[in-house]
Amino acid sequence: MGVTGLLTLLSMLFVSVKLITCAPYKPVCDKTVMDMFIKEAKEAETAMDSCNIICQFPEDIMVPETKLNLGEWNKLHTSQQAAEVWNGLILFTKAVPRITDFISDASLKFQVEKIHSDIRSVVHLFKSLNLQDEAQTSQTEGKTLPVRTFKKLFSVYTNFLRGKLRLLVMTVCREASLST
Repeated sequence: MGVTGLLTLLSMLFVSVKLITCAPYKPVCDKTVMDMFIKEAKEAETAMDSCNIICQFPEDIMVPETKLNLGEWNKLHTSQQAAEVWNGLILFTKAVPRITDFISDASLKFQVEKIHSDIRSVVHLFKSLNLQDEAQTSQTEGKTLPVRTFKKLFSVYTNFLRGKLRLLVMTVCREASLST
């Protein structure tokens, strides 16, 4: 293969990659993907039901407020919704490494590591919807909530997935299906 063949191959590869990143990744729009994340978050929350004093943090950990007025949420532009979800994901991404310092119990550590992995996957999901740039340019500051227990942290995370994130994903997927 000569230089011309190599350049042709590389240009075909780059064109293919660009086309793939322009459209939302179809499995993201599959309801079962979000359901899986919600199920795992709920399992972690339920696992904390029997947690005692070791499940408390010595300091407040800030997480996104998950109360949602559906009417107000629907009035927001998609970029504003994306910014609020992105800010929430950033808070969770920062919270998990901070709480790992407080863990000595192996089963608790496993739950936190599992949720940390899920949060990274949700961030990847968010990026696959091509919303990260929109979210970062919007100056929306979301409300925060201090938590001091694993149970409350996992509860807020579950509600975040069920509420703001799911609504945003459904909106983006609906808009993508209408434009195709």
